[in-house]
This record gives sequence, structure tokens and C-alpha cells, in this order.
Amino acid sequence: MMNIQEMATASENQLDVKIILMNNDALGLVHQQQSLFYKQGVFAATYPGSINFMQIAAGFGLDTCDLNNEADPQAALQAIIRRPGPALIHVRIDAEEKVYPMVPPGAANTEMVGE
Repeated sequence: MMNIQEMATASENQLDVKIILMNNDALGLVHQQQSLFYKQGVFAATYPGSINFMQIAAGFGLDTCDLNNEADPQAALQAIIRRPGPALIHVRIDAEEKVYPMVPPGAANTEMVGE
């Protein structure tokens, strides 16, 4: 959400950029840090409703592909990657999925965990 306007730039310039959105219906890094380091006290890290990123991307003029709705996700992924121009590839994931390595709150980039 923080850089969603960049879809307009990609569309206006017909950049051959593929955005892969791993959608956990939350602010992923904020949710992960709060759940790992603040005793599961997740606050202001989830959206109250579902955001339709496919419609947003289409509104900016990007091609879209929702891998969760495809009968053959690998074939759909290959097809949209081969297509010229910008595209959003949407993949819904569980909000509890973690991404590593990560830097704990207050730590330096050299203090990553989960490498």
C-alpha cells in the first residue's frame, strides 16, 4: 500500500515489470514484528476489510493474474511473465506466514535473525 502509486508509473511507461503480491491481508512486516517480539499483541497491522488489489492494478492499466484462482498456477504464472508490459501477480498467503531473514525492532541490519 505504501507505494501503490508506482503502478501508475509502470503503466504510463509500459515498463516490463511484474509485481508479485504475497497478500496476507495485513501489513506483513508490522504484523510479523508485533507477533514475534511483542507477545502476540498485534495492533493496527491488519485491514478491517479485504482490499481488491486486482481491481486496483487493473484500474492503473496493469494486466493481472490471481494464482489462487487458476486451475494451473504454474502455467498461468509463466504466461503472465512472458506477456510484455506491467502486471500484478496476486497470491493469497496465511497471515501467520513469516518471512526470514528479518531485522528485529531496534537492531542493526547486521543483526538479522532467521538466516
